[in-house]
Amino acid sequence: MTNYPPRHQPSSPPPPLQLPPRTQVVACRVFSPEIKYLGVPASCVTLLDQGLHRTPDRLRQQLGEILVGVEQHHAPRHIVLVYGYCGGGLEQLCTKRAELVVPLVHDCIPLLLGRDSLPSLGEGGTFYLSAGWIDHGHTPLTEFHQTAQRWGAEEARWVAAQIMKGYRRVALIETPCSREERYWRYTCEMAVLHGLTPVRVKGGLAWLQRLLLAQAGPGVAVLPPDRKIEASLYQDAPGAAVL
Repeated sequence: MTNYPPRHQPSSPPPPLQLPPRTQVVACRVFSPEIKYLGVPASCVTLLDQGLHRTPDRLRQQLGEILVGVEQHHAPRHIVLVYGYCGGGLEQLCTKRAELVVPLVHDCIPLLLGRDSLPSLGEGGTFYLSAGWIDHGHTPLTEFHQTAQRWGAEEARWVAAQIMKGYRRVALIETPCSREERYWRYTCEMAVLHGLTPVRVKGGLAWLQRLLLAQAGPGVAVLPPDRKIEASLYQDAPGAAVL
């Protein structure tokens, strides 16, 4: 019998994060548990569907429209984009009047881990999960169940094997948002289905907090109006396995 790490008890939420005046947040829905945990008012947040990261051109179009709408209706001083570069999905985006705040990461995993280097877990790939990915994302486990329902279990197993080729483990990023036992059960179910090892890795919210507070520095860029996001901004940015 496999001895999995013990569950962690949930912690009390911190005092609500005090955003700079006239700050609006535009985020991928996978960050909604962390944003809510940090106490960011819902009236300041616009969430977009996680699936958009699969089609960078569509993501770019929708984010551009959202930025225009947010500036027109809220007259913000800062707009915080809680998005990685997402394969070019942020390329050429800019604001007209507000400062645009972006994390210098290629995808969301380093931002959820709270550091710019991935943990050393051994040979082979690691597929990362978080509370938001499990609740709002499209994972290989949801892919398996959808394929099985449509085409049968045998076809679903073949598709799953192709998707997870090269991976050796499934890692749950532990933040205060992912400590409910159901997240660990989901991680274990996905690992067992694909013949992988479930592990926990420590996450952190400090980087996300600095981003939401529009604090320019390592990993956070604050762009003036009309300054377009370009790939060169992310030249040294960290990235992880694409989910």
